[in-house]
Amino acid sequence: MNELLSITFFNLDNNFYNLTESVLAMKIVFKPYSHNPDFLRIRDFLQETYVVEGDLINWTLERWNYAAYFIRNMFELSMDEWSKTIGIWETEDGEIVSLILNEAVGRGETFFQVNPKYLNMIPYREMFEFAEEKLIAEIDGKFLLRPRISEGDSVLEKIAEERGYIKREDVKETTSSIKLDKDFSYPELLEDYKIMTMAEDNDIIKRTKAFARAFGNWGTENEVQPSSYESLQKSPDYRKELDVYVVAPDNEIVSFCLVWFDDKNKIGILEPVGTDPDHRRKGLAKASNYEAIKRVKEMGAEKIFVGDGQQFYLSIGFQHHQYNNIWERKFEK
Repeated sequence: MNELLSITFFNLDNNFYNLTESVLAMKIVFKPYSHNPDFLRIRDFLQETYVVEGDLINWTLERWNYAAYFIRNMFELSMDEWSKTIGIWETEDGEIVSLILNEAVGRGETFFQVNPKYLNMIPYREMFEFAEEKLIAEIDGKFLLRPRISEGDSVLEKIAEERGYIKREDVKETTSSIKLDKDFSYPELLEDYKIMTMAEDNDIIKRTKAFARAFGNWGTENEVQPSSYESLQKSPDYRKELDVYVVAPDNEIVSFCLVWFDDKNKIGILEPVGTDPDHRRKGLAKASNYEAIKRVKEMGAEKIFVGDGQQFYLSIGFQHHQYNNIWERKFEK
């Protein structure tokens, strides 16, 4: 499928790869996603392709866990239905070359994940075709696909333009990060509030209610259900002791921060984070975030990421790390 005509090297975390060593031509094949064993294969791939310095080229592990176990359940998709929206391209020896992933079927999102060892062999056009077949969504009466492309990825941007996609100028997604090479000044909680974790009290009903209130779907037809949180807790990388929350005097959960730990790369990722609107501006979000960061730092994390660029994170020491632009194309159905 892809013939290599010249020697190409790529540096990833000080590792150099000779892309043409012993290979003049290599066939890349498509493989349908099968949850067992592909979930862990993809999780391992995302860990292995993490870039220590510079822009992230792929998801970090929490997003993959969250999509497969929480969001899939929240959108009431069976594992078989959801699996059909995941595309895998690999070598004949079974090494992952590239992936099409999504967070939520029905929103038109698609994410390109690539193996830096094979950058000049990525089957981008075939990946676009797969996404255009599986992931187009009807949104406000329009049929749309909205790929996310890292700012500065000129190769993928060019292919998107050739296929009729237009970069949206009104919105972009921000990832922020902070290095854990300094001590933090941990805030004191208001009187009668206390910090706990799901390892201490695994009250899924209250935890789900807190999520729904924080994200504005409490009491709506889209209200997140306890079954979604039960599913999340079954994900391979979820840890109850890292699922931190604040309890109010009335014994309700009113703020929370779940941090995921990638022990291979020594990073923590905050997802999700939220506070009940009736309890905001009380320092609860800062308290839950810092407690989660403290816990994962004690496990060995050296850096924290969060998929957000709000002033709140900047105020506690985070810096904008990278941006993903949203591209969009309308389709006729």
